[in-house]
Amino acid sequence: MKKYFVIASVVVAMIVAACSEKETNPLWGMWILKSTSPVKTEIMFNDDNTGFVFVADTVRFETSWQQDSLLNVHMFDMTVGKSLGMKKGYSVTIDGNEMKMENVKTGNITEYTRFVE
Repeated sequence: MKKYFVIASVVVAMIVAACSEKETNPLWGMWILKSTSPVKTEIMFNDDNTGFVFVADTVRFETSWQQDSLLNVHMFDMTVGKSLGMKKGYSVTIDGNEMKMENVKTGNITEYTRFVE
């Protein structure tokens, strides 16, 4: 009887843990622009729909974003202050640690690799 109680407790704990886990979005994290340029560009997507764009290890843009069928990013240029912002829409494809973002207005595609420590 004690054995069944322990097994039942473990099963309940596993179910509770599985149900309470926060869903993860493959977009979340730091991405490095694939480029031959000597200037490193990175983009960060946080789980609270905020983020940053770093150029040469300096924050260039602060972002807020929403994702449904498209990724809509509102970027605030930190060199001129938060009052000036621009909105961009992207179609995003993520395959493992590779991401392609296609600007829906211009058709330009940028490719990124996930930053992994």
